Amino acid sequence: MQLSDSLVQAEVALQALSEALVGTDANALEARSMDLRDAFMSLAVLSQQHGRSGQTLDAGLQQRIAAVGRQLGPLREQLARASAMTGSKVSTLLPAQSTSPTYDALSGRTPRTSPARIYRSAS
Repeated sequence: MQLSDSLVQAEVALQALSEALVGTDANALEARSMDLRDAFMSLAVLSQQHGRSGQTLDAGLQQRIAAVGRQLGPLREQLARASAMTGSKVSTLLPAQSTSPTYDALSGRTPRTSPARIYRSAS
């Protein structure tokens, strides 16, 4: 795979993730995130290999790589906001679990830490 092909793949994955953020399908968002990660890993490896060979990038390719980098920052912020909103919604639907059992708190007794009587007699 050429560096330019890998860059095209990263650009497409970046656009697909941006579109998935607008929707409400969590599975699509996760899949597009994985696609973007894979595309950037491929781009990083090929870019590193290209740099080791001593070849310089042409100006057009450098500009496209810089543009992808500029798009990545705001996209990360959008993902962080979406993650925070999801966490907030989940905490609303599923409140934090208390450390004491449900009915012990209502009885006013201190919670038992030993096994129930039925199990003590068996031992």
